[in-house]
Amino acid sequence: MSTHVYGDDTAKDVFGTKELIPRRQMVCRAVQKVHSEIQASPLPSVPLIWSEFNASWSNHPEVTDAPFMGPWLAETIRRCDGFVQEMSYWTFSDVFEEQGVVKTPFYGGFGLIAAGGIPKPAFNAFALLHRLGEQRLANDASGTLVTRRSDGALVVALWNYAEVGTTSPLRSVALRFTHSTARSATVQQIDAIHGNVRVAYERMGSPRYPTQRELAQLREAAALPAPITHALQSGELELEVPSDGLVLVTLASNP
Repeated sequence: MSTHVYGDDTAKDVFGTKELIPRRQMVCRAVQKVHSEIQASPLPSVPLIWSEFNASWSNHPEVTDAPFMGPWLAETIRRCDGFVQEMSYWTFSDVFEEQGVVKTPFYGGFGLIAAGGIPKPAFNAFALLHRLGEQRLANDASGTLVTRRSDGALVVALWNYAEVGTTSPLRSVALRFTHSTARSATVQQIDAIHGNVRVAYERMGSPRYPTQRELAQLREAAALPAPITHALQSGELELEVPSDGLVLVTLASNP
């Protein structure tokens, strides 16, 4: 079966209740509800295809254009894993029929790509999370996904979620790898200053209609930062994740 929901839908509309459900919980609460209904039905093997989801159903630049999307997507993937066969983010581009003619590159559209082919933080978040491994390893820490790739590499996602309009304290993380002889790990991250094109756009004066040259500059500024190699000290790595930050740590398999 197919259905959809948004992070800021109301509990009344989705569940028929008066409770206040946080944005980071809404999508997966709905996914788990439908999953349970399928399991209890005469056809428990029917696949669940979540054909449309996003953090907001309206145009909120502070949500869908912002680094907020990195932790929100990571948290949504962590919570929804195992309850749904497919999920489709709505949508790929900010240029689509429901929004009409786009009058500025960043208007809080639903897309991963802004007008002019500019990758938004959500695009970079998906690019990072796509590098997680195929096998999820058991882990109880919040804001964390631990996985293993088919080539044996250990890939860990860490994030620092903050509700829209708020800031979370810096998250300090100490990773200890006890069964590896690796001497280093690669780290990639997106946050307010990494992989966030709005910084360059605002420095440019926030032009309503960027020129082709400005669009090229913005696309370059929007690129996902390259991974940085960090030495491991006795198998340990200490990291700090800022508010709205998403970090991917990759530890190659033992030689």
